Amino acid sequence: MLLDSLPTDMMKAKHSHLGLIAVVAAAYFALSDLSSATLINITINPTTGLASNDISAALLGSNTPTTNFNFLAADVNLYNSYAGTSLTAPVFSGSANYDNLNGINQVSLTGFDYAVVHYNKGTGGTLGGGFVFYFLNGMTGDFSFANMGSGPNGFGVLTSIRLFGDGSNSVPDHGATVALLGVALLVLEVLRRSLADKAHSVVRLNRG
Repeated sequence: MLLDSLPTDMMKAKHSHLGLIAVVAAAYFALSDLSSATLINITINPTTGLASNDISAALLGSNTPTTNFNFLAADVNLYNSYAGTSLTAPVFSGSANYDNLNGINQVSLTGFDYAVVHYNKGTGGTLGGGFVFYFLNGMTGDFSFANMGSGPNGFGVLTSIRLFGDGSNSVPDHGATVALLGVALLVLEVLRRSLADKAHSVVRLNRG
């Protein structure tokens, strides 16, 4: 009787463990996508309402934290309408200002949700250069922006970076990192139990 029921019991246990491992693996890869987030260019041309790689600096009039913030707030609304998203409005409080960079392009994104980046005109650009608006998409830690713009308005060097939050003070990738560690430990525990069950079943079979 034991020998007849043993293969069925082993198969049930195997299928149970495989199902749990599949669920855990799916969660792991989903969280991995979160932790490897990338910047999203949300720049919208306010004249056309269409996506653009950058917008002319002439539209802002000046390159200050205040003008950057005002146009970012308007750009977020335009992007939400254009892409059907629901990005949260930025806040000025707690913003970070990096200008006169002189070749420095690395800043910490931790605690921020948006970036406004300015590039000089360069060769083939327009007067005043161009601005690019980014949604940071949960990124934290040090990040290096491109040293040179890719137009169509700013092809020159990077001159300023302004970072803004959305008031939530969230740092999603830290949470994702902790979650990934938890998932990894869960996978190890599932595998440990699976191997223990198999070893126990083999012992029972040998004794039978």
